[in-house]
Amino acid sequence: MKLLLRRFLKADEGNATVEFVLWLPLIVGIVVGAFDLNIVLMAQSNMYSIARDTARRVSTGELDASTGQAYALDKLTYMNFEYGVDVDVGDDVVVEVETFLSNVAVLGSMGNLGSYAINATVTMRNEQD
Repeated sequence: MKLLLRRFLKADEGNATVEFVLWLPLIVGIVVGAFDLNIVLMAQSNMYSIARDTARRVSTGELDASTGQAYALDKLTYMNFEYGVDVDVGDDVVVEVETFLSNVAVLGSMGNLGSYAINATVTMRNEQD
């Protein structure tokens, strides 16, 4: 019996497997988190670009506030997320595009942050007379 116990304690064939199994969840979590963060940043960049384009079109008079909102919602097709758009026209044109993090994090690694909003706000001087 002591011989078997000594042989078992000296054996190191499974050490790499044990280390791999211990580190695998951490590595997978980092990869999934990085992927979700990438999707969030790409969505925010797209939101900002469309908000800027919409603000420019409204400020030059090409669109009014309601058609500007419809225009922005039509352009916001990135991965079919749900977006909210608000266009305010006064001395300045303010376009705000918003969605929730839970809509954007496709793999769910940021699920506990779901109540946070991602927004892009652009303000441009109204160029209409």
